[in-house]
Amino acid sequence: MPSERAGIVVQVRMGSIRLPGKALIPIQGKPLLHRLCDRVAKSRLADALVVATSDQPADEAIEAACHAWGVPVYRGPERDPVVRLLGAAQRYALALIVRATGDNPLTDPKGIDELIEVFQDGALDWASNGHLDGYPYGTGADLFRVSALKRCSRAMHNGHDRENFPAFLRAHPGQFPFLKLDVPPQLVRSNYFLSADYPEDVAVLGRIYAQFGGRDDMPLSTILDYLDGDPGLARLNSHLHQPFAD
Repeated sequence: MPSERAGIVVQVRMGSIRLPGKALIPIQGKPLLHRLCDRVAKSRLADALVVATSDQPADEAIEAACHAWGVPVYRGPERDPVVRLLGAAQRYALALIVRATGDNPLTDPKGIDELIEVFQDGALDWASNGHLDGYPYGTGADLFRVSALKRCSRAMHNGHDRENFPAFLRAHPGQFPFLKLDVPPQLVRSNYFLSADYPEDVAVLGRIYAQFGGRDDMPLSTILDYLDGDPGLARLNSHLHQPFAD
């Protein structure tokens, strides 16, 4: 097990152009963010779970909900997720951050553990398992070394899109060593979209949770088998999304 303290930090806020307030939209009677937190809490290797949201009034609802669920919260600048992630890391003494985004309730806890395991040699600055040969869209995560995020934050000038800081990291591979972590072929599904950006996405997720009695611990392989057996359900939202770029 890695000696560095690793924590899952959920990056989330209520603001959304396509689906406002989606973080607390009920899916089979339970808020999306609550489902995400309960699912990723199944990780064996993460030492902490924190929700990082903005300091805007709209996100007071997220803070109140998380307190009711017993999930710690860190709040910071709305348009600067790097600062929010680093603030959460400092408060909870994290050396490694596994970033899960708040619209992905089916983020896979086994995938999180795989990311933490690959950081044991200390040679990487960040890694991702969400890509064409990785976990299906909406089920993967990223892992960042906190020291690398600090360097990234200092290097990004005001003209950079700080909300899309992974693009900056990808553009500077020499400065930020990266691993694209693949998964077994039987888990690769580049045509499935399991994030919540549109009402159709929520409908797909609702059908999945209904199929499994509202459980938050369904194995990803079981979910994929269900979608394989219902191609119409898998196509319900596929036209709304762009697939992974690589």
